[in-house]
Amino acid sequence: MTRAMQNLLMVLLGGAVLWITLVTGEVVRYVKPGLRHPLVACAAVLIVLGAAGIRRDWRDDGHPVPRDGHEGHHHGPGGPRVAWLLCLPVVAIFAIAPPELGLFTAVRAGARPAAPPPKPAGDDQALPPGRDPFPLSIGEFMLRVYDAHNGRAATLTGRRVELTGFVTPGAKGGWSVTRLQLNCCAADAIALRVAVLDAPAPANGRWVKVVGVWQPGDDPQGDPLYQMRTQKVTPTRKPGTAYE
Repeated sequence: MTRAMQNLLMVLLGGAVLWITLVTGEVVRYVKPGLRHPLVACAAVLIVLGAAGIRRDWRDDGHPVPRDGHEGHHHGPGGPRVAWLLCLPVVAIFAIAPPELGLFTAVRAGARPAAPPPKPAGDDQALPPGRDPFPLSIGEFMLRVYDAHNGRAATLTGRRVELTGFVTPGAKGGWSVTRLQLNCCAADAIALRVAVLDAPAPANGRWVKVVGVWQPGDDPQGDPLYQMRTQKVTPTRKPGTAYE
């Protein structure tokens, strides 16, 4: 690959990142929303560096490289072959555009030991009164169950809550309402799932709203069971941000 092509690919890669970050918003399929600004900054740096290299090559075009026995960083007409790898993210963004993670990732994660909540809630605050059912993220539901299991206030007792997620198969023919959580990017996604009791299973992968109450319980290892007695299951559209 020539040096000019390497510089052009840097500009294209930076432009592709800006496109999915500032125009289409598809970047949230791959990273947490909070990383938008650092990605924009990195993309701008790539474009500036690539453009500067193109300008330098254009300016120096036709001028031979001094042959004093030292060629510095000049790679000749071939250049490093590894630079062709810069083509891959550009092609992936514009030609493939993979969707956000979903059912397949969650089912694969089910083969591994269930991950604990990211961190304890750290307080015993009750759910605000006056809203029934109260909407919760699956992560917060799990945190409150974790707190109750470890001696803190059982803030879910007697409260109807509403969880939104997609359907994944569970053990012994049951099913769970599930959401994926990103610590940083899609590569480290973990599946947060709450077992749904007393309700027939919708199609796997379908997005639903589940209304019910927490059902306390411990698994054989003494860990809390994240489960709810269900009162209503309603199909819903996938939210704008699929991850928690």
